[in-house]
Amino acid sequence: ISYRHRHLMEDVKKLMPHHKPESKMERHKNLFVVNEMCEMKNCNKALMFEGRKKKDLYMWFSNIPNGPSAKFLVENCMFLS
Repeated sequence: ISYRHRHLMEDVKKLMPHHKPESKMERHKNLFVVNEMCEMKNCNKALMFEGRKKKDLYMWFSNIPNGPSAKFLVENCMFLS
């Protein structure tokens, strides 16, 4: 992912001081792994960023474990800090 995407993720983490970060996930793993990670950390909501083609950034919101979930394409990131 690009530096702009990393800055966006850092800004989102600053907005949510109760966040529980997780390291990078391997590409070949499916999204059911996210449910398992949230269950281990006692989380019922998940926010995940997915970078594709080193250009597009998608943001997933999910209610764990049964959904619903939503996927958004993040465009035109602007930073004011």
